[in-house]
Amino acid sequence: MTTLTLSRDNARGAYVLTGPDGTVLGSLAADRRVRHGEIVTAAGTTAVHSSGMRRRSACAGPEQAPVLRLDTTAAVVPGLPGARWEVTRDRSRFTGVLTGTGVQVVVTVPAGGSGPLQAEVQGEFPGWDLAVLTAAFALLARRHADTMFTAALVSVATGGAGR
Repeated sequence: MTTLTLSRDNARGAYVLTGPDGTVLGSLAADRRVRHGEIVTAAGTTAVHSSGMRRRSACAGPEQAPVLRLDTTAAVVPGLPGARWEVTRDRSRFTGVLTGTGVQVVVTVPAGGSGPLQAEVQGEFPGWDLAVLTAAFALLARRHADTMFTAALVSVATGGAGR
């Protein structure tokens, strides 16, 4: 099992994926609403996006024909037959688990927004770095959507700000 870390690089405005030895393996930059972003790996640059009200899925590649899709109903990961994507949440973190034949990738994002993201990769498949960064984007988008949903509920329940 390989443990990877995604840390926020404030100078670049991106998350940087590093290996256990500190080697930079890729990066993830997202827009303010975490709907669109850009992933950079050794293979090149790939657009990433998440849509829908609650952001339950994320796709890498062109929006009309993504090369990688993480969705709880239908995951598509090139080189990973039988891919499945599951997301859970508790009070302290969001956890995404990508599984397939002989592979398990677990990505953890703190719910509160502080601290690095962690990824544990077990097994090998081509394009695993793109899959890990797309999974991180999916969880960041989900966290942002949940935060906005909670803020809207609080606003409605309290009669809005300033009253």
